[in-house]
Amino acid sequence: MTKFTVIIPVYSAWDPDTVPADQRHYRAKQIQRAIKSIIDQQYPDWELILVNDGCTDDTPEILRKFASSDERIKVIDQENSNRAIARNKGMDAASGEWICWLDSDDEYSTHYLRELHQASIDFPEYSIFNFGSIIHFPDHHTAIRGVFAPAIEDAGHEYFRSGHIGCGSFAFKRELWASDPKYRIPDEVNPYQFAAASHFDMRFPDDQPDVDDPANAFTDGVYRHGLSLGNPWGDDFLQFFLLTRDNHSKPLDVLLYIQYPRAHEEIYEHFGEIYATH
Repeated sequence: MTKFTVIIPVYSAWDPDTVPADQRHYRAKQIQRAIKSIIDQQYPDWELILVNDGCTDDTPEILRKFASSDERIKVIDQENSNRAIARNKGMDAASGEWICWLDSDDEYSTHYLRELHQASIDFPEYSIFNFGSIIHFPDHHTAIRGVFAPAIEDAGHEYFRSGHIGCGSFAFKRELWASDPKYRIPDEVNPYQFAAASHFDMRFPDDQPDVDDPANAFTDGVYRHGLSLGNPWGDDFLQFFLLTRDNHSKPLDVLLYIQYPRAHEEIYEHFGEIYATH
């Protein structure tokens, strides 16, 4: 069995003639950085599943070039359905013992999988690990998101809200995730419907609505108070939260995930082909 499955949902649409400015996502170059960070891992026993979430530019061609050059890389195509469905589809297709997430505009440190492999040996009683990340901002400064260590509460961890855990800063056994449907994040295409389907209690006071435009937030017209998950998807937070209701995560005091805020997209638009596609 492969040790690690890394899953990257990919959506890229940047044509100014056909895509409204507020709906553009530029990933054609950043995804190459993300993929190369997997290829460069010091621990080699992995598979990479790239879920093409209906890209409308040349990104799918780039994904297939990488897949053709390394048999550990696989591409799954789907109509644009957004990240939650893409992540679930990738996990359904996974064959690795452990599942790791990576966003298409971020990257792993080269020792990411090596550290997790060693942790799985040192702490075999755990099925979930979480760790810290480094955030590089476009104005030449760096921040650290330290390791999150929620208190243990019975079989799992205490209640916590979003903002403590991010995509790529936790990993979990596929066997655990597949053991019960309650660990699966909702298959929803709309972030507010995703929040509603999660049934997550944000515990907001009644005078603090969680969405800016409640009347139009939900596609079925029904407003649900207290169901925002953060960004606005919060699928990474929700996945970790669901897994830790009745399982303990082992915090690893190490920085493994490298994150780039959305503002970097404006910079990448002006660069040429900066990563080889093999």
